[in-house]
Amino acid sequence: MSEASAAAIGLLHMIYPYAGTQQYVTGTLAYIEQARSSGAAVLIAAPAERHDALRARLAADDAVSFLDTTALGRNPGRLVPAWQNWIAQYDDGRVVHGVNDVTFPSRGDADSSDARYAEWLLNLAFAKAPAWSLLCPVDTSAHPAAAIDALTRCHPLVWDGAARQPVADYLTGPYAADDLPEPPASAERLTYRLGDLPTVRAAVARFAQLNGLPVRRTRELTLAVSEVATNSIRYGGGGGTMLLWTQDNALVCELRDDGVITDPLVGQLRPSPTRLGGRGLWFVNQFCDLVQLRSAPGRGTRVRLWIDPPSDPDRTAREVAAGLGR
Repeated sequence: MSEASAAAIGLLHMIYPYAGTQQYVTGTLAYIEQARSSGAAVLIAAPAERHDALRARLAADDAVSFLDTTALGRNPGRLVPAWQNWIAQYDDGRVVHGVNDVTFPSRGDADSSDARYAEWLLNLAFAKAPAWSLLCPVDTSAHPAAAIDALTRCHPLVWDGAARQPVADYLTGPYAADDLPEPPASAERLTYRLGDLPTVRAAVARFAQLNGLPVRRTRELTLAVSEVATNSIRYGGGGGTMLLWTQDNALVCELRDDGVITDPLVGQLRPSPTRLGGRGLWFVNQFCDLVQLRSAPGRGTRVRLWIDPPSDPDRTAREVAAGLGR
């Protein structure tokens, strides 16, 4: 893919492989300075500790804004709508040049493919958007070479610290996600059809409560599972199978049906305020800490939902005191 053809699309999306803090700062600042010299607005989405390292080398300038990415949590499915929200703030005609310094805490092999998929989806989501640019730094010392190579193929361009170049083997599609490992044999299993949604909700609520999930998060997980199960009944052959288990302290709920989902951006794009339907998987991504979707003809659809344990052990008591338990 040539640089000229990449420039014709809405998003100039480039990966920046770096080694060490000094190389990170030097290469990222070079990108920022090029953006500022062209009159672009610069939006840096990065963990708070990165802000100080870059601010120390930048003059005070309202053309550069910082965002803390910790609000995204652990779900890569929130990346595309986050950038939708962030670039929508600039309606003064300036081109946006973003820095996407987002690293989702990993569960190992369980979600590495989904984090890459989120990066690849940015190319689809903004293919017809007004022109903008996005630099994605990635620390080569923190990942094996094969993982860096796979992530690089999800970006049309690569930044070398001073200029961008096309990625020769950029993955134009379709994206082949890694297969999900099978649930443990001890997983609770429940089949459902029309009329069984109350039973599904009760089973999820009981599972969540038995595993100490706070009241609000129990409600959110129950709503998420109910939404996916409803889709199974409507579009997946009239019903499906639900499996429940715990893994690495997280609660995992998987729903399977015979339907096929063909839209790679399902549940990823921020819904229009005027849109009446099609919001279900969007809300599921907002409720859950990870949503893994695998769908193919002849294999059906699997939607695996993860809810992490609360980091604050006193959260449940405060929620009940605040009235969230009623």
